[in-house]
Amino acid sequence: MRTLLDVDGAWPHPRGEGATGSQRAGADLAARLHVTERTRLRWHREELLDPDLRPSHLVTTWWAGARQERWARVEAEVGLHHLTSAEGEHLGLPGGMAAWLIERTRYTSAGHPIETAAMVLPADRWRVRLR
Repeated sequence: MRTLLDVDGAWPHPRGEGATGSQRAGADLAARLHVTERTRLRWHREELLDPDLRPSHLVTTWWAGARQERWARVEAEVGLHHLTSAEGEHLGLPGGMAAWLIERTRYTSAGHPIETAAMVLPADRWRVRLR
């Protein structure tokens, strides 16, 4: 069992499969990024591995325009989630299992959101204790 303390901390272990693409913003992503619905967003999904090279958790990040490497602050919300079949496939678990869903948004110093992410952590492998 691992404990997540920092939603914005660097991952110290290897990364597995990744994918990149684009999509139109739905209502939720548009609200999180302060853009209009149907704005074209870029996305990147990463599979993060544990020290034994097994899938640990998934992180999907969305942004509009050019991706910025600097931000001033981060906000996160934690909730319960059930793995989709696609998430379960990436994590080697059956769909429907309990998971933590952490929605993390990074902001500029002026308070503008520059990217948002969904972190999916299987509840049988993770505790979440944010500071």
